[in-house]
Amino acid sequence: MAHLNDSIAALQEKLQLLLKRFAQLEKENQQLKTSLTHQKEATELIEKQFKDNQAQWTASMLNKAHMDPSEKEKLVKQIDQYIKEIDANIKNLNP
Repeated sequence: MAHLNDSIAALQEKLQLLLKRFAQLEKENQQLKTSLTHQKEATELIEKQFKDNQAQWTASMLNKAHMDPSEKEKLVKQIDQYIKEIDANIKNLNP
């Protein structure tokens, strides 16, 4: 009977440790979710600002009357690269 009581006590002790660990992990999980939400909001804000600035810059570049074709092609490639980088950042935020 003493062996059974020792086993139950050991099991209860292990259970308490597991419950403490679970509570810690739950707290950490909530903190990570909050952090991720803040990072997503910040990224969305930066992305919006970037797109606005990029649109303004593109419009100003396209409004230049004397833009030669090679300059225009370079501009289009830069814009495409920016879009790829934005898409990659969005993809990294949503695993």
